[in-house]
Amino acid sequence: MALFDLSKIEPPRHMTTFTNSDGASMHFKVDGDDNDGPVVVFLNGMTQTTRHWASHVRALRDSRRILTYDARGQGQSAPPKSTPTLALHTSDLREILDHLHIDKVDLVGFSHGARIALGFATTYPDRVRRLILCSATAEPTALARTIIRSWQKVLQTGGLSALAWCSLPTILGPKFLEQNERLLTNVVKASVERNSEMGTRLLLDGLAEFPPLDDLAGKVRAKTLVLSATDDPLVSPEGARKLAKLCGGTHKIVEDSGHTIPIERPKYFRELVTNFLAR
Repeated sequence: MALFDLSKIEPPRHMTTFTNSDGASMHFKVDGDDNDGPVVVFLNGMTQTTRHWASHVRALRDSRRILTYDARGQGQSAPPKSTPTLALHTSDLREILDHLHIDKVDLVGFSHGARIALGFATTYPDRVRRLILCSATAEPTALARTIIRSWQKVLQTGGLSALAWCSLPTILGPKFLEQNERLLTNVVKASVERNSEMGTRLLLDGLAEFPPLDDLAGKVRAKTLVLSATDDPLVSPEGARKLAKLCGGTHKIVEDSGHTIPIERPKYFRELVTNFLAR
């Protein structure tokens, strides 16, 4: 679960808004329109937006068609009217894909987005070729559950800025923090500017009600890669390995990273993603 974005700011390309069947506006971005093969869909962490994937999209768009979008409560998509369920998130993704006439996809989900990716892969198995689950676990620890509960309380009492600050030590590894401490004020500012307090609260509430990942994992039919990090207090290596095993997939542990692997180890993350999707 990441609450910020360290990618470089660039003007959105092919960004548009789709109104789904219940009237909610969903913001999405398509790159690499002329490329063949399954579309790669990147799914955001909790309060990330499409901008989070900017550096990865730039690196991959010459070889793959890529879709990024803001889930309900994120960025420029509509806030949910009530606590969003996993079924609602997966339905939103299906409607965007149908709108774009996209059938088969490769899903790359990070944290909150990994849960949506897993939900979609088990609900619409014929539409998913490859599945990459980053920073997700089949066995949430007491520490992880307590961290998430603390985020809910901080958001209620202190707002988005307080939440962003208190989350940083739990989602960023020590090596990355040591190298990027000077950027943290801007990180928090960007998180507050790009999200709403109500949307974030509902996303956190919805996360608490998602079905356990181990209940879903056994239903996966797509080839699956699970990524976890050595310095992540939210995802234990054991929980990530169990998730991979239940999915019938492979687990890879990333050294010198906290929870936000795509930000902390971007080149290595892309290498793992591109190698797996090329199989």
